[in-house]
Amino acid sequence: MSEYARPEFLADGDWLEAHLGDPNVRVVDCDVRDAYRRAHIPGAVCPADNYFKNPDDRRFIMTPDQFAAEMRRLGIGDETLVVAYDANGSLTAGRLWWCLNYYGHENVKVLNGGWNLWLKEERPITAAEPKVEAGPFTPRVNDSHVATADYVLAQLGKPDVVILDVRSDGEWEGTNTRGNKRQGHMPGAVHLEWLNNVEADDVKCFKSPDELRQMFEAAGITPEKEIITV
Repeated sequence: MSEYARPEFLADGDWLEAHLGDPNVRVVDCDVRDAYRRAHIPGAVCPADNYFKNPDDRRFIMTPDQFAAEMRRLGIGDETLVVAYDANGSLTAGRLWWCLNYYGHENVKVLNGGWNLWLKEERPITAAEPKVEAGPFTPRVNDSHVATADYVLAQLGKPDVVILDVRSDGEWEGTNTRGNKRQGHMPGAVHLEWLNNVEADDVKCFKSPDELRQMFEAAGITPEKEIITV
């Protein structure tokens, strides 16, 4: 992972296999529970909701108390190194990465290639669910990871701000409503569906740093600008 600008955000299979059984590492399978029950990485736990949404209002992330309770159930404490994976291009693993960072827990990695690469490399799997100890988890909200609607509205049209819409092509075009009352996208937003970040194969590892850099620069997404993702 050393070629990436922030290699600490990712883990590879060699690193994770060497750390299976480490009491300070918690592996989280971010797929649905039916997939987890069939097989998973040894020692992995599975969340009740792999999007970690507030059950009282699913537009938003879990409240601090709800999230802390779920982390304790998963055996994640303040000092735990979390490794998240899924079988869908790191979509839900990336969601957990963001949720943990939002609540002040930056000690988290995403397994590059996820479950698909783990299987392809014939690494160990199991159907056994581990018994984990509940660790003290202290949520510390980091507001810098969230842009409110009013804030985004105020940034529209500014030359040094890019609104990056990573939703599907159908959502961007307005042909897929996903049950929303209004369709389309924000004025001036740039569209790069999230799948463009990973390889177009059955494994879906992240693209190389050079490929990602070229793709983002072509879309006007450069380091000196503020990027707001939607």
